[in-house]
Amino acid sequence: METHKILFESLDKAEKHFEAGEIRLAQKLVNEVSRTMKAEGKVSNKLRHRFNFMSAQSRYFNDISSFATNPKRNEIIKEIEALIAQPHENPKKQANEIHGLQTKWQLLDQTSKPAGREQWITFKKLTDKAWEPCAQYYEELKNIKISNAQEREKIIQTLIQYSNDNSDKWPGLIEMSKFLSKTFQTWQSYAPVLDEDFSKLKTAYQDARKPINNAIKDQENKNHKIKESLIEKVKLINDEDTQACIQKFKKIKRDYQDAGPAGKKNEPILWKKLNQAADRFFEADKAIINNELEVIKDLTAELQSEDCSIKDIKNSVSELNKTRKSPEFSNLQKAIKAYENKKIDKINADKIKVYQDLITLLETADENHLSIHNEIFKALKKPLYTGNKDKLQECTVKLELIAKIEPPDTDKIIKQKLALQMLQEKFSGTKNINDEIKDLLIAFINNLKSKKISAAETKLWKRMCEAIQKLANQLP
Repeated sequence: METHKILFESLDKAEKHFEAGEIRLAQKLVNEVSRTMKAEGKVSNKLRHRFNFMSAQSRYFNDISSFATNPKRNEIIKEIEALIAQPHENPKKQANEIHGLQTKWQLLDQTSKPAGREQWITFKKLTDKAWEPCAQYYEELKNIKISNAQEREKIIQTLIQYSNDNSDKWPGLIEMSKFLSKTFQTWQSYAPVLDEDFSKLKTAYQDARKPINNAIKDQENKNHKIKESLIEKVKLINDEDTQACIQKFKKIKRDYQDAGPAGKKNEPILWKKLNQAADRFFEADKAIINNELEVIKDLTAELQSEDCSIKDIKNSVSELNKTRKSPEFSNLQKAIKAYENKKIDKINADKIKVYQDLITLLETADENHLSIHNEIFKALKKPLYTGNKDKLQECTVKLELIAKIEPPDTDKIIKQKLALQMLQEKFSGTKNINDEIKDLLIAFINNLKSKKISAAETKLWKRMCEAIQKLANQLP
């Protein structure tokens, strides 16, 4: 009865594997149940019906596999037919192409249900016919296949020797998994082999791997039990002090993480169970987190208003503690930065507009000049009007150089002179950029000819405005 119970459980697992798309694992379990049932002899009708259903499932997926791979085999057959119809002049090239098609065929047999008899006979006959134009090279390739088989025999012996050397005390499962992966890659590199060797070598290879695979599974099962027991320990934590519970959980969690792997499919399930067992310790924190997320939501909405107080919002953000690593917090920080940049851009745009309109304020009597530097405003109220065209030209070119705008070729001489002068000033550190811009604007205003500026002066001022546009952050 106990055996029957185990067989039912195996069939249930197989059904779950089928549902998850893990066909190979499911078929393996069904085959194991089949062998056990044959060894048992008489089994219950209930078990027989259950097995028949799962066996039908296995055959169904075999049919699906054939449905997917048979067209690929037919494509290989068509390629061989084309090769027969138009063989390569170079026998070696012909042989290499046949060799490539044989390798593709064998890989399909390894990864899915083997080809049907009729399909295999067709492939074999066509392959033999394709070999006829390169009979001389055939023997050489046959030797390669024999050599590949010998190398595969060595790999099988390496696997057997590994099992013999380590069966008393197996290495860690990660080391064993790496060993199997490495030998498999080597195995794949020695293909193809002779058809009569293929099945024999494949069976021997799988048998040689089996003890190592079993050792890996044993270690995974042990680790699974260890992790399950640690999860149970978490469930038993029941201190009145929540922080004490959390500390105990963290210690168990470290032990859990130090335990070895329990299998790729089991790990996410166990990890979820571990954290679910500890959720009750973090309920208070979760409430705080939820409250903070609501605050973040409100602050984000508040940022949509043009007249919101960025200072108050930042103060509220500084009080958030539990959500600082959350994407919501990160998005809020970005939104605050974007809002500040938008405000700065608006201020700069307004300031640029004011400075570009400076010459409209010549001889102004208006005292409202909050956006304009006081010294510039004084120059506007009482310009000197010296009418110095050369000075205006120099002011324009120098402001362009500060703004990294290339002056026209006609100003090349002035540019060279001013570039040298600016280099000397840079090393002497006599002025900062703000003061330099301020002095250039004042000089330009004072060197105009009159309040009614000329076409030439207007043209120069237009160039000044383009430079001002680029110097928003350095305007005085």
